[in-house]
Amino acid sequence: MEPASGGLDGRRSNSKPDSIAYQRTSDLERAQVLAIAKYIIVCLACANGFGQRTKYVSAASRLAAMRLIFLCQALWNVSICLVKISVALLLLRIKQTHAWRIFLYSMMVLLILTAITSTLFQFLQCQPFSVYWDSSVFLKGGVSCVPQELITGNIIAASTVHVSTDLIFSFIPITFIRKLHRPRGEKIFLGVLMGLGLFASSFAILRTAGANMIYTSHDVFRTTVMPTMWSMLELELALIAATIPTLKSFVQKSLMKLGRFFYDEKTETQVRNRLVELGFLNENSDEFVGLGRKLSKPDIGDDMTLASVRTSRKRKDEYAMTVEELAASESEGHGITRDLRAFGP
Repeated sequence: MEPASGGLDGRRSNSKPDSIAYQRTSDLERAQVLAIAKYIIVCLACANGFGQRTKYVSAASRLAAMRLIFLCQALWNVSICLVKISVALLLLRIKQTHAWRIFLYSMMVLLILTAITSTLFQFLQCQPFSVYWDSSVFLKGGVSCVPQELITGNIIAASTVHVSTDLIFSFIPITFIRKLHRPRGEKIFLGVLMGLGLFASSFAILRTAGANMIYTSHDVFRTTVMPTMWSMLELELALIAATIPTLKSFVQKSLMKLGRFFYDEKTETQVRNRLVELGFLNENSDEFVGLGRKLSKPDIGDDMTLASVRTSRKRKDEYAMTVEELAASESEGHGITRDLRAFGP
């Protein structure tokens, strides 16, 4: 149960973690491209009336929208598979025992088989498969479909695999996160990251329930909207969970650059003022007030501050000169008085 030397901090002891990281990045890039394509397709479908009731959309628009949704489902099968394989590769980098590798590789094979089966079944459940978006094909005859029970069973089986992998990827890492040689904050971060799979599994369950309602609905065009939305949310959450660890080094570098930007030839007071302007620090906070008592050098670039300093110094000099002249005049008056008394009676 020894943790791997190449973990979330990016340190790698051999070329194998490097190849795993490269493969994981490639899977994420492909999944993101497919997800973006899926969003574009859904937007085009909505432009053709997807989401409205059938009676308010023309037959040509319904045909175009349902054809796009059919393609969208095929892209979703591949993209969700790539995202979950990426999460499995992340876990493979954290821990590399023999049993753990066999388990994760088995999960990846299961995900690949599920994606292939779901995609093929989507095209083969009815012949011709254009009946999915063109219901007029039924009127022409020659349509053959597998039994409804088999279609429902395929949907439930694929959803069971996705829900199971979400739960496994969420709970299994808890058994060894506390044993990793990592800072406590990083362990908490990893636990929260793995917990995102619970929300993804809930979306998968909702998607399955919505998909089963399609075949019993009187308005298939409108009923298809909710399963499509749940599938998009499931994919988006899976992408967030898979890409958050890769942002660690980026966030650290960004914070360092931000700090250098603030502290480049600027005083501590100017930095705090800048943070107050940006909304990162409250002007009435104890930290800001405490820092305000210990004033540093004024901002040379601030004309108002420079003018106020010069004015205060000028007033101080004028006041000092007035006091000196008054003291001199008083001493001179006392001297004249003493001289007059000397010549008096």
